[in-house]
Amino acid sequence: MKKNDNIDKESLNELIHLSKNLIRVFYIITIVGIILGVLIALQRLAIFDMLRGILKVISPLFIGFIMAWLVYPLHKKLLDKGMNKYLSAVLIFLGIIGIAILFIYIFIPVLYEQVNDLISMIPSILNSTTNFVTHSFSKLEISGIDIDSIKSGLIDSGQEMVVNFTTSIPNHIIEFIKGLFSALGIIILSLVVGIYMLIDYDNLCLGFQKLLIKFKKNDYIKLFENISFNAHKVVNGTVLIALMVFVCDTVGFAVIGLNMAILFGLFCGLTDLIPYIGPYIGGAAAVIVGFTQGPIIGIGVLVIAVIVQILESYILQPMVMSKAMQLPPVAIIVGLLLFGYFFGIPGMVLATPCMSIIKEVILFINRKRSKNKE
Repeated sequence: MKKNDNIDKESLNELIHLSKNLIRVFYIITIVGIILGVLIALQRLAIFDMLRGILKVISPLFIGFIMAWLVYPLHKKLLDKGMNKYLSAVLIFLGIIGIAILFIYIFIPVLYEQVNDLISMIPSILNSTTNFVTHSFSKLEISGIDIDSIKSGLIDSGQEMVVNFTTSIPNHIIEFIKGLFSALGIIILSLVVGIYMLIDYDNLCLGFQKLLIKFKKNDYIKLFENISFNAHKVVNGTVLIALMVFVCDTVGFAVIGLNMAILFGLFCGLTDLIPYIGPYIGGAAAVIVGFTQGPIIGIGVLVIAVIVQILESYILQPMVMSKAMQLPPVAIIVGLLLFGYFFGIPGMVLATPCMSIIKEVILFINRKRSKNKE
């Protein structure tokens, strides 16, 4: 009887554990479905277009607040050391402006030259790709396939792409100059707003807390503190890792002999901001161009890209990010798909911080429900 009782208890425990896991999966799928449904409804109702218009108008205010929020930990350290809050805010933003000017002075001319080199190399890259594809087809020797027609089709498509790209360059340059002047005005205004917000950051937070206390929402203060703390770790860690990837890839590509090493190193660093798929996008572009220069350089670029990716995944991520995100890979992938679908590349970059915020909100709701049950 005792053995049977033990077997029944173990089976019952396994069944309960399985049921809990199934309920959790169903809960996650339901939340994802609701979010997806709401986003699709908002898109159909053109709410996103209206929100984009509003954000465009208030973007200096929003960007200024983000700037103040990002540099506040440094501002706090300077205040703790006895520095005046006005002087601290001005010095921090002067430092940001100085770094931006230094980047423009050092890297922009080099990047401009390397972009021109890349544009001039596009025909040879397409020609090498076409030859590689047709050579691969000819090795297969599949009956019924006209290799010459495939080759001519690829050549025609490549030439058409080059013609379209080169003819559209003047229009792109004009649009870029217009966007640059518009962005410059927004950035200057955002810097001014950011300085004022950083000076009064403590008062803004205190006023917000008093408002929550007035409406008896004391629990929400802890929620916003957790969101700010975790979002800071995610953003700072992601940017630092992307910077390390940029430096490592640039140095490695330059040593191997890849043309436009800085350009592709920067591209790998920027795409690394997109979790999981980003590093492969940046590495693939560099490898393709490397093979057009020669098989040795192509293999060398591939090896460098793989080594940097291994370092990023198994050393940099655990060291820098630590337990900042605490999100399962499935949740991040779902976030990438949703944010990428609705907001494109910027959405994919912002997916991880947004998922971190959503995680904190869900944990907060669960804690509230647990307290109410008690």
